[in-house]
Amino acid sequence: MDSFASGFAQVDKTSDAGSFVQYLDLIHSIPFFQECKAQSYQNLALSPGDSVLEIGCGNGIDLQKLAECVGTSGTAVGIDISSTMLSAARKNAEALGCSPGFLLCDGLHLAFPDATFHAVRSDRVIQHTCDPFVALKEIVRVTRPSGTVVIFEPDWGTYTLWPGEREICRNVMNFWCDNIPSGQVGRVLYAAFTDAGLESIDVHPYTLTLTDLALARRIFDLDTTFSLAAKKGIVSQSEIERWENELSNADSKGQFFSSLTFFLVTGKKL
Repeated sequence: MDSFASGFAQVDKTSDAGSFVQYLDLIHSIPFFQECKAQSYQNLALSPGDSVLEIGCGNGIDLQKLAECVGTSGTAVGIDISSTMLSAARKNAEALGCSPGFLLCDGLHLAFPDATFHAVRSDRVIQHTCDPFVALKEIVRVTRPSGTVVIFEPDWGTYTLWPGEREICRNVMNFWCDNIPSGQVGRVLYAAFTDAGLESIDVHPYTLTLTDLALARRIFDLDTTFSLAAKKGIVSQSEIERWENELSNADSKGQFFSSLTFFLVTGKKL
């Protein structure tokens, strides 16, 4: 059983790699994420002829937008550690007549010379690395002087789900956060940016709120999370069943609520 909390770090080794591609397709269909992505493209301040790198390009949709920004005279490159993701990205690019570059590559060891790109972007990827500080330094290494770095990440320490008994909720929320290599990366980004030598740092929070249980199940992978938490002994199966009933009852009354705060951080390399 593979959770979206930890599975993105090793998509090709999971039992159903295609489900991770479908998950990204879902994310791209949600207005909240569309708004955040559009702002991140704007923050990159790309011009025709620029070179831009997408760290963890996933299904390639974001990279296509970046390729449009730099035009045919520019260069847009996407890297990912998953061949499944790169295959999906290439198919999406071909379908739209887009021709960005793709490379199977680890974000902590970028296969590019120093100062290669005018801008570098990453969206919900650094959370899947063990050390955000190392990741940012590597990103800055391949960024040109006066170049821009834009990172968008959640902080799973802000994850809320209502209703539910406080202790049970807290235990499951912590279990989810702890299963992500850098689950609290959102609050770490400012320090990582400064440590990497970036300046003119701008931090903007965005909070996703959900009042539809069915959608929350899909975005937060609740079924898998609850199952794994029970299997690991974090909560009992009876506690999960009781909680499920509470959530369903609240949803039927239009009272279900869940939220998660993300941080869009932009910085300049001297």
